[in-house]
Amino acid sequence: MSVASASAGVPERLLVPTAAGVQPLADGLIYAHEHLWLDLSTPEDPAGKLDRLDLIAEELSELKRLGVAALIEQTCRGMGRDVGRLRQLQLASGVQIIPSTGFYHQRFHPPELARLSVDEIAALLEEELGTGLDGTGVRPLVLGEIGGSGSVLHPDEEKVLRAVARVARQQAVVVATHAHLGQGGLRQLQILCEEGLEPARILIGHLDLAPSLEEVLAVARQGAYVGFDTVGKERYAPDERRLAWILALCQAGLAERLLLSCDISRNSYLQRLGGQGYTYLVRDFLPRLQAAGLPAATIEGLVVRNPRRFLAAALERRQA
Repeated sequence: MSVASASAGVPERLLVPTAAGVQPLADGLIYAHEHLWLDLSTPEDPAGKLDRLDLIAEELSELKRLGVAALIEQTCRGMGRDVGRLRQLQLASGVQIIPSTGFYHQRFHPPELARLSVDEIAALLEEELGTGLDGTGVRPLVLGEIGGSGSVLHPDEEKVLRAVARVARQQAVVVATHAHLGQGGLRQLQILCEEGLEPARILIGHLDLAPSLEEVLAVARQGAYVGFDTVGKERYAPDERRLAWILALCQAGLAERLLLSCDISRNSYLQRLGGQGYTYLVRDFLPRLQAAGLPAATIEGLVVRNPRRFLAAALERRQA
């Protein structure tokens, strides 16, 4: 893997494992937390699926036209991951898809996970990193989305976080978490750092839903990335608050710690089915940031330089 250093710590060239093989990371915007094929359906929520391949491919092609180069696809074990579908979507759209592995929050853990030790969970993840995902040979660059179910973590979630950190210390990966409804992010970061993982290789997800801006600032000040990755999901939090918090992070000198995405996670979020769609971030939200007074160079940093730097942290570890 080749990483050439550039200004502001952003690499000029990255070779990354994608759903269609190892490729140079294309120039353009990068979404930090998306799903393209997912099944979290339950008896209580039978519609918890994202499986309209035709509509997803159509939206990805539009993303490509809007300048989106890549996205981090965070569907992991227990979430209906299908690497073959991801490859189809990448080849159809031209958007590079960077796949993930790991375990979501406890409700979606496989039953056997409760019996495994931290080291046994680590061994499972190391096997996937060595042989590839689901028999495809595609090796993940991201351990994510590593789930926590709220402000208090389930003991099995803590085991997974510790296992993930131990694997990431030895392997060329970065770590992305799911802080459920924005809660528990500081505890997730604490556990990962206790296990010796550098904050610059950690993305704490869904912090645009956090209970307070102070918690978001605390994560960013420790050097981890904060995910404002449910942009447009106004039933969880209004975009006006997201805008205000982004401006506050930038004013605090923490713009380089922020990553953006939409977290499209069910068919009803797709445009043709009445939802915001994947393009919402580019078409709607970024112009609102500009209208709020954020300089174009800063906005470019949020969606171009920051995610490249985050991914580069994994590859720098491989060279160490």
